[in-house]
Amino acid sequence: MSSNPVAAADSAQHTMSTDVQANQRLRKRRLGMSFISYQVTLAIVVLCWTLDMVPIRVVLEFWVFSLIINAGFFLLIHFNLNLKFRDPSMTGLQMVLSILPPIWVMYFLDAGQARAIFLMIAIVPALYGILALRTREFLLVGFWYFLLYGVLLLAIGLTKPDVLAPTLSIEIIQMLAFTLVMAQIATIGGFISGLRGKLRKRNRELNEAMARIQELVNIDELTGVFNRRRLFEVLSEESNRHSRAQGPFSICILDIDYFKQVNDTHGHQAGDDMLKTVAQTVNESLRQIDCFGRYGGEEFLMVLPQTPLTGARTKADRVRQTIESLSFDQIKDGLRISVSIGVAQYREGETIEDTIARADEALYKAKQQGRNQVVGEDG
Repeated sequence: MSSNPVAAADSAQHTMSTDVQANQRLRKRRLGMSFISYQVTLAIVVLCWTLDMVPIRVVLEFWVFSLIINAGFFLLIHFNLNLKFRDPSMTGLQMVLSILPPIWVMYFLDAGQARAIFLMIAIVPALYGILALRTREFLLVGFWYFLLYGVLLLAIGLTKPDVLAPTLSIEIIQMLAFTLVMAQIATIGGFISGLRGKLRKRNRELNEAMARIQELVNIDELTGVFNRRRLFEVLSEESNRHSRAQGPFSICILDIDYFKQVNDTHGHQAGDDMLKTVAQTVNESLRQIDCFGRYGGEEFLMVLPQTPLTGARTKADRVRQTIESLSFDQIKDGLRISVSIGVAQYREGETIEDTIARADEALYKAKQQGRNQVVGEDG
């Protein structure tokens, strides 16, 4: 809770790790959808076998190919190896490999119309690319599809010329139609991908703006530590946590001694510099779970979770000594300051305002007793 750059960096790192895990789970779900598509295609291959259009070994080979392809991608995602790729979703690679099993089946089909059916099925993986690939990448994948289909027809023509000859003109038309469809998908997919890229950029800018707004809402503009609003949010959180877990927490109110004299003698700019120095000095000395902020004027407040009154007094006295050792030679040679601190421990069932009032009363006693000291609610 401390306004600490290290804590912020740790929090950002944790958020990034959580996002990566969420993306990996999403990629596995998408891979599951792809595997289901393979099984639907497998059912069609089985139907072709029942109609004596392909031998049973082709059915088994298609099933094995689909298992190998999907298992390979699953392992890459499971062991986070895909994160080393420029596209961790491996969309283009999945599209390139997905056409191989249907092409293999098409080689054994003697009917041109049946090959057209599997040609339509081969287009389905291209639809997934609409969400990820740019136009140039789409065109490369389309060229790969076109090339493989051309190789398929060449292989059929060389090994089974009697099968290809009667339907050669239809095959050519199918090939041209297939090319046209892929070109259209590439154009539309690239356009949609571009829109999604712009949307991601806008969302990123919006998130950054929201983070900045949140920072402005919670941070005191002058000192760079938490403001009064954020302090009371943290106090409310600690109060709720105390009611659940019964763990102690204490608060310390810190006031710069004779601060008005600094303003009157050296000007408000000198006073502002002093406030900033004190704030940053105290903030850097706290734990990550502690919270420190400007309570108002020259007063600051520390929230110390998991800390009873005795520990809070010890911590407050270390802070007092640290500030006492500061030098403000830039304002006036030899100028030093001191602080008075009042400490109170939260009590079960009371309001935050009650705890602050007891800390404030202890601060008043510290002032009365000569300043530059720490006084607890117990005196």
